[in-house]
Amino acid sequence: MNFSLSRKGYDKIQVQEFIKAQTDKYENTIMGLRDRIEGLLRENQELVRKVESLKKEQDSINIALTQAIDKAKNIEYSSKVKFALEGERLKIFSSKWQSYCKANVNVVDRAQRDGVSDRLKDFENELVELMSKELNISDYVNEADQDFFSESKRLNRK
Repeated sequence: MNFSLSRKGYDKIQVQEFIKAQTDKYENTIMGLRDRIEGLLRENQELVRKVESLKKEQDSINIALTQAIDKAKNIEYSSKVKFALEGERLKIFSSKWQSYCKANVNVVDRAQRDGVSDRLKDFENELVELMSKELNISDYVNEADQDFFSESKRLNRK
């Protein structure tokens, strides 16, 4: 800006008006920046609250997942135990049925008797094979323990 010259330098009124305009401009800029800082601080506080809320929610989810895994393993273990018990009941039933058949062996035709006897032996062999393949409780318990501890460690690290 160019100031007019007066008797002892520049025109004082023009200089004072310029200084006032610059001061007003500076104060408006400062006020705008302060408002922006306050808005950013409020936004930051809200985001911090959201992060804390999400952390609590994550902890709840981790606990729920751990409990669900435990429950699933318990259900699987119970199913295997029930499977083993049912297999034992079938063996007992088979034994009783074979005893009954042997007691009534003379009443039934020889061809039918041999066919039923062979079928019962096949059934018993299939049952033993199935149980040995499908049910190994000690391996399952060890595997379940390892899975539980590794999953617990993983969830606790987060």
